[in-house]
Amino acid sequence: MGSVLTVVVPIYNVERYLAECLRSLAGQTYPDLDIVLVDDGSTDGSAEVAQRHVAADPRFRLVRQPNRGLGAARNVGIDFGMGDYLTFVDSDDVLPPYALEVLVGALEQTGSDFASGNVALFTSRGLRQSPLHRGTHRVTRLRSSLATQPNLVYDRLACNKVFRRSFWEQRGLKFPEGVRYEDIPVTVPAYAMAEAVDVIDLPVYYWRQREAGTDQSISQRQGEVRNVVDRFAAVESASRSLAALGETKLKDWYDETALQSDLRMFLDLLPDVDQAYRLRFLDLTGHYLAQVDDRVVDRLAPRLRVAWRLAKERALSELVAVVAASRPGTAPPKVVRRGRGYYVQLPLLDDQHPAAPRRLFLAPEGIRTEVHEVRWADGRLHVRGLAYDVLRGAGNPWGSTRMLWLREAGDRRRFVPLATRTTRIAEAPSSVPYGWAGFSASIDPRRLAGKQGWEPGDWAFNVATLGVDGLRKRALGIGESRPALPASWVADGVRLVPYVQQGRLRLRVERPRNWVTGTRIDGDALVVEGDGLDRAATAVLRLTRVNGVIWRSYPVQLPDEGTSWSARIPLADLVGGSALTDRPVLVGEAGAAWRVAFADGDGEARELPVPTDFAGLRHTVGEVELLARPADDEVLWLRALPPGPMVRAAELTDGVLSLSGELPAGPGAGAGGGRGELRMVLRRREGAGPTELPEPDVILPVEVAGAAWTVRVPLGGEGAPGDGDWLPLYQRDGDAGPIDLPFDVAARRRLPRDVRVGNRRLEVLPDREREVLRLGTVTGRGA
Repeated sequence: MGSVLTVVVPIYNVERYLAECLRSLAGQTYPDLDIVLVDDGSTDGSAEVAQRHVAADPRFRLVRQPNRGLGAARNVGIDFGMGDYLTFVDSDDVLPPYALEVLVGALEQTGSDFASGNVALFTSRGLRQSPLHRGTHRVTRLRSSLATQPNLVYDRLACNKVFRRSFWEQRGLKFPEGVRYEDIPVTVPAYAMAEAVDVIDLPVYYWRQREAGTDQSISQRQGEVRNVVDRFAAVESASRSLAALGETKLKDWYDETALQSDLRMFLDLLPDVDQAYRLRFLDLTGHYLAQVDDRVVDRLAPRLRVAWRLAKERALSELVAVVAASRPGTAPPKVVRRGRGYYVQLPLLDDQHPAAPRRLFLAPEGIRTEVHEVRWADGRLHVRGLAYDVLRGAGNPWGSTRMLWLREAGDRRRFVPLATRTTRIAEAPSSVPYGWAGFSASIDPRRLAGKQGWEPGDWAFNVATLGVDGLRKRALGIGESRPALPASWVADGVRLVPYVQQGRLRLRVERPRNWVTGTRIDGDALVVEGDGLDRAATAVLRLTRVNGVIWRSYPVQLPDEGTSWSARIPLADLVGGSALTDRPVLVGEAGAAWRVAFADGDGEARELPVPTDFAGLRHTVGEVELLARPADDEVLWLRALPPGPMVRAAELTDGVLSLSGELPAGPGAGAGGGRGELRMVLRRREGAGPTELPEPDVILPVEVAGAAWTVRVPLGGEGAPGDGDWLPLYQRDGDAGPIDLPFDVAARRRLPRDVRVGNRRLEVLPDREREVLRLGTVTGRGA
């Protein structure tokens, strides 16, 4: 038995959702759980649902009490808990099967005070990335902290974390009672007090968003006066805690993020609420801003600088006018030139209101960048994206010039320019036009070799724009996108590996010490075979679900002579670790996946590259399909999926995108295996609002001939999907619902990433392990 984890689940009138929540806890791959259910005076059938789980599984215990609120229920659960670790789950939410295993595994390995995982928003239509956690959990960082990653103050949720109980008790942490938004006064000080925190990029928590026609959660009832009162109280409590800890810089940073996010949601409601709400908001704002350094407000974006200053001065009519002109959902305010400066055009800009001097309207300077695609073609590395000056935009192809180059890190600091051209892109609403901000750049990798040949090293991508006001430059950031980052062998024993560091695109030259030569099934095991530069005395293969956190280790068999090696991975481990046999898969779940590393006697683990001609394998075990494939960066990647179609080829002909592949052998073979008719489902990707009405799915027939299948997606005319982002899914008769259609890495590289078909434009965007089809109608000049 390992370390026990106490899971506290407060329950109040959630009969509709509770069984799904508790099933997700019972199905965790981490078995050593102490699950404390605290029924907080429910008046529906919630307690009966909880009691059934207590009777069926000895790890569940039920505590009943009169209604005292979420904070009190959590505190009672903590007191009853017996575990070495502590976590919290709201009773309408769901955990993926691996969640607690990953978080506890990180803490066991690192010794950090707590671990925090990524969060997905959860509706009946599937999962999508939580915007609050997109930046904080973009990559895994073990033993991080607020000092090294200050944006962690955006991570205010308690339920995506596992705490050491010793840390919780030594720091005197406790949830406030009798108020809403209990998480903020606990999580923000916890980050400040922690010596080290493990930040995990894998989604570990599915945060339900109540949909239109259902009872709304507390966080979705922003128009209630009590909500704004309790939110301000929570933010003030966290801010005061940071001040009491002597963390002045962290307090300022937290106050800045609160004004940008936690409190901004109530600011944006002001045009739609009554006068009593508005006056209460002004009272709360004045009290809070009296404790905030004025320089914090000055660091905000212009519309927020102006709005919060007006709120502090109680200039209500002017405040409502500014918010109405600039809140989310309205056209972004224009950037205009006044004298020698650029300003955001908001109400009061030219009125010189005493609470809103013109300096508050100054527009921020700099370059906005995004990377949409990185690929290899014709022996060259290609990068596609956008870059433009945020003040001047890129409204025409001659208004600004973009240049890209690589700069070598270290002593030599070589400079290698990329061949770059300007391209037209689809525009979203913006304060400046940027239709010609696109770029397409490429480089011959041989230019990175030195005079003495290839040497390991790192290179940084940089970009500059040259306009009428001079040169602006910066490192090339990838923005909000998650492009695939394919590696490539460029010479014997040499690979170039694109990667992201602190949101910026970089390139690594490496000489791998070990690599994979093949994979095969031998009885009840997956055998991985490889070679190396030299013979290791001892070695193991390490499988990880997330970077740096070991899931399993397997001994490597080494011959008496030579450098070849092999290792056996039991199929039962992969099938059991997938947790796919006892639950339906949700849209947006990628199945289970592991990266494979070779760790020799020096203890350092290095991921295993695969050769260019690596075929991999596809093997079905019952209701689980196991795959050994190259990941985008050409290292060995093991996946476990429900048996079904996988895209192996993609072709665009006469305005039709054809996707094809082969069905797996065995019981999961779809139409070929007796599972009913197979069809493709295109589902419109949801936006940020949980209550928006979803667009109907587009259903397309799949042609099946033996094990081969093909589906044709029309991009224009009758039956074509409308404008927007569409998720490719598949479904068979009898399935609980559609699930993501996986793409083989070879197919991902052949996809037409950015093409025009008549007046329609198709972009195919990678999003973790899936693809998104973005369709748009081109109008105006350049259509």
